[in-house]
Amino acid sequence: MQESGSIPSLHEALATIAAAARATYADGSNLRVRSSGIVHEVAMTKWFADERMPGPACMVGVSGWDPAAAHPDRGPVTCRRCLKLTHTDPAREQLELFAPDPDQASAEDTAGGGT
Repeated sequence: MQESGSIPSLHEALATIAAAARATYADGSNLRVRSSGIVHEVAMTKWFADERMPGPACMVGVSGWDPAAAHPDRGPVTCRRCLKLTHTDPAREQLELFAPDPDQASAEDTAGGGT
């Protein structure tokens, strides 16, 4: 049997994992989940035993709370939800659902006020 001082408690082990994850993002890196093409803003989220872990600011789910599922990314944030939460959402461009038919548009111009 080993001495109780040589084996870290579960809480100590979780604290060590959380501290290492926080240190990974200390340089201001953003976050990417697995091989996703989306880069998220980082927020400290509650993890096991009330430890704080870096996670997506938009709170998108990371299956299984696996600390290795997320990794730092120096690219700009591309997640629309994260951008909206931080009020840095780029100007929206409303796309037309249907492009106007050129013949119809010119007919409306001449009928509405043509000379």
